[in-house]
Formats: sequence, structure tokens, C-alpha cells
Amino acid sequence: MAAPPELSMQDLTGSCFQNKTLSDSFDRAFAIQGIPWIIRKVVSIATLSLKVAHEVDESGAKTLVFTQAASVAIAGLSEEKEVRFLDGRETLHSSTLFGTSSARSRLVNMSTATGNDGKPLDPLLTRNFLQEGESGGDNNLFDLVVHQTKGWVMEQIWGFGIVNDERRLIKKMVIRKGDDVAHATAFYDWKGREEGQ
Repeated sequence: MAAPPELSMQDLTGSCFQNKTLSDSFDRAFAIQGIPWIIRKVVSIATLSLKVAHEVDESGAKTLVFTQAASVAIAGLSEEKEVRFLDGRETLHSSTLFGTSSARSRLVNMSTATGNDGKPLDPLLTRNFLQEGESGGDNNLFDLVVHQTKGWVMEQIWGFGIVNDERRLIKKMVIRKGDDVAHATAFYDWKGREEGQ
């Protein structure tokens, strides 16, 4: 189902699932991240759903809470929650599948955002997104994820684009480890708002 026009990075509350037909294979990205072959195969057949909630912590900082679930248990885990502070502060997240990584998240203006190296974002990360919201506003989500022991770095951009004449939530990512680089794009089908939200 297409994402409704009122859905934005400022109000992403609800549920969706990854459209496996439209999305890229994540196999190369997962290989760079050190995920074993057999687990990559399980991921390739699983249906992945995503629930998003906006929250404010005790200090008043805005956060996005992502709860990702798989239709089959992957490495003994079927559901995982991540909290993203939108003020750019570093947070640590420990995952059964990926291990421990740090993340920094912020809403960005695609025309002025810079990546991990302080340079403009990789062009493959920024193309085909809709220019929505206030002109010159911070209308896309940028995530920088750094693994604490395996040496990979991932940059992600979240936003909306038109695919097959439908507005969809899109996540683009680039993962680097040394000279190894992988790009992947995930497209999501909108399920709807949760009851009571």
C-alpha cells in the first residue's frame, strides 16, 4: 500500500513491511558486515516488518523508535528495537545479529547534508527522493552507524519516493569496510497507523 501524503519523517508513526520484490538484495551488504552465509539465506526468505514510534525522552529530546520483526527467527531473534535520538548524539546498540555498533541520527536537508567524512553525501544515497515539506527544511533522516569491532561504517538516508506511481517509504544505505563498498535500497509497503496512535 502506498504511503499516505500526511506521513513524513516528522510523523512516521505506524507500521510497514519491506517489499522484497522492489528492494535490493542485502546479501553483499550483510557479507561486508560479517553476517554468515546461512543467516543471510534465512534473511533472504524472511518477511521483515517495521514499526515506528516517535517519543520524547526525559530531557525533551525527540527520538524515533524502530521495532523490526522477522517472520522467522534469525540467529535466535525475531524482533529487535532501536532508539534513534534526532539530535545527533551517539548511542550504542547491541544486536544479537550484528553485534555492538554506535549510531548518530539527525534530520537533514539533502542539498546541504554531509556524510561521515564531512563531504557531501554519496550521490547514490540522495537521488530519487521526493522534495517534500518546507523548502530548505530538514525533511530526510540520516543515520551514521559504526560497528565497534568489525570496522564497517554504514550511512543511511530515509525518505519518500515514487515507485510504480506510488509514494513509498525508502531507505538507502552504503556500507564500507576498507575497500569493500555495498549499496542497497529498501522499499516499504505502508500498513497503517497503530491503534490508539
